[in-house]
Order: sequence, then C-alpha cells, then structure tokens
Amino acid sequence: MLLKDAPSGYGWLSIGLHWLNAVAVVMLWFIGNKMTGSGVTETEAVELVRVHTSVAVTVYALIWTRILWRFYSGHPQGLPDQGRMSFLIARTVHYTLLVTISVMLISGPLQVWFAGDAIGFYSVGNIPSPFAANERLHELLETAHRQGGNVLFVVALVHMSAAARQIVFGRGETAKRMTAPTGH
Repeated sequence: MLLKDAPSGYGWLSIGLHWLNAVAVVMLWFIGNKMTGSGVTETEAVELVRVHTSVAVTVYALIWTRILWRFYSGHPQGLPDQGRMSFLIARTVHYTLLVTISVMLISGPLQVWFAGDAIGFYSVGNIPSPFAANERLHELLETAHRQGGNVLFVVALVHMSAAARQIVFGRGETAKRMTAPTGH
C-alpha cells in the first residue's frame, strides 16, 4: 500500500488526511459562520456554538495530524507542465491554509477558556477552562479566530478555484494526485 508521499505525488495518508480535513474544516466554517450570522437567536447561537465546539473537539487531533504531516513530509515536486511561479504560488496558498487553520485550532479553545467558559462537548459535558478569565486575551483571541475564518474562506476559495481551473483547462493532474497515489 502506498501510504507515504513520493517526490512526484501524494500517498494514501496525505490523500486521506486532505479529504477528511477538507470536509471537517468546511463543516466547521459553515457552522461558525451560521452561529455568528444575523437573524440567529441567542438560543440558536448557544446550540450552534455547542455543535461547533463538539465537532472541533472531535476532529482536533485529525486536523493537527494533517498539518504536522504536511510540514514533516513537505510537498511533492511541481507537475511537469507547471511553471516555477505557479508552483510557488500553489505551495504558498497551501501553507497559508495550514497556518491559518493552525491559528484557528489555537485561538478557538483559548478564546472560550479566557472568557471564563467551558467548551461544550455534545451532550456529554464540558471541558473546563484551565485558565483564569482574562477579557483582554479573550477579545484578542476572538478577533484572531474571526479574522482567521475570513482569511480561511478567501484562501480556500483561491485553492479550490485553482484546482478547478487545472481540472477544466489543464490535464487534471492535480485531481489525479489528490484521488490516488502517483509517482511511486
């Protein structure tokens, strides 16, 4: 089984982590966006926060695994028909996604805890704060989390648009790389 990446393609581990994380991050973004949207009652917002934090706690280790794996294993080489500048832009967008998601993973729980609140986990219970409440840190982390979500949205759109462009106008090599191991 081709688990690890090769110099010219991804292995099953990278492919699986990519798609599982894509689903998790998109789901978390939509829930987070909904809970902070207009027209949401306070009761709905509280429930959406609990759903958001529950899903986040569930996939937390998986997302960190994906981020650490990518930094550890690096990126395969560019595609044969991909120019140097295009490759550098793609890699920069990819690392920007990973760093932004890392900021979200750190700022999310910390903003809750520094508000003096516990993190709700489904109907099982709560994860209490290990910190004393600190309004200034809470506000800073809340801003970082909110702005991180905005950056994540824009950079993810760029990432998906570039992939779609490559599928439609290129030979679809990127899609092939992200659906089955190549270059082994």
